[in-house]
Amino acid sequence: MRVIGHRGTPTGPRHTENTLPAVVAALEAGADGVEVDVRTTADGVLVLAHDPDLGRVLGTGVGTGPVVAETPSAALRALRLPGGAHVSTLDEVLDLAADSRALVVAEVKAGLGARRARTAVLLADHLHGRRRRRPGADRVVPSSFDTVSARALAGCGTVGGAVILEPWQEPRRMAGWARRCGLTELHLSVEHVRRDPGLVADLHATGMAVAAGIVDDPEESARLARLGVDLLCTDAVARVGRRRGAVVPAGTASGRPAGAARGGRRRGPRRGRGEGLSAAQAGTRPSSSR
Repeated sequence: MRVIGHRGTPTGPRHTENTLPAVVAALEAGADGVEVDVRTTADGVLVLAHDPDLGRVLGTGVGTGPVVAETPSAALRALRLPGGAHVSTLDEVLDLAADSRALVVAEVKAGLGARRARTAVLLADHLHGRRRRRPGADRVVPSSFDTVSARALAGCGTVGGAVILEPWQEPRRMAGWARRCGLTELHLSVEHVRRDPGLVADLHATGMAVAAGIVDDPEESARLARLGVDLLCTDAVARVGRRRGAVVPAGTASGRPAGAARGGRRRGPRRGRGEGLSAAQAGTRPSSSR
């Protein structure tokens, strides 16, 4: 099981989430990779930010800071976050992770209305471009709670692609939709696995890799490792990493080539009418705080 630092790592030495120092701290603490949140600036630059605005991380309160989507990247870069870090670009994190062969789970935050999938489309194009320039350098799993964004991300990740589920969504049903879209992983809430211990094995049997989070308890992380969870997202990298269980070979979250079922058949995107879920069918609600 691979251990992934949530937004880098907010525990241990204090670093502002979703910044280069937080990513470095997670990797130095023993993480196999990091999860970061991705938004788009007014001028189309992919940057790391969880909330629509930066008020919370600046310490002034949610809703009081610069809105990422409405602010040029240069203005965001001029800001200094607590601890002295600046707003990081996705490229900075990908370049850092590539040097250490670390995995990057890039969670796309959906926009509103007609701009709902803008970040996902930009990220997909960006990752394809990086792959042409630096073949084999990046190890990226793009992901999103938003089904429209997740579908737009299918096939652009160098390791896989994922849809993230809320606790009330049904994983087995969503697995079928994800496979038809060309996604290779389901990122579950830990509540899914708590109430259904056979779920991970069933999803693996369909060829899907499985991530779970957010888990900070070492005993629970060890239990999830025994159940076969491939990726564990945590705010406590060092503590959880000591109980992670066996580390799988490099490849994807599960050690399989991206898109390959357990029997070895490769699953590619299958597009066509009716392939996706509507918001109502998928149970789409506003994105989780994860």
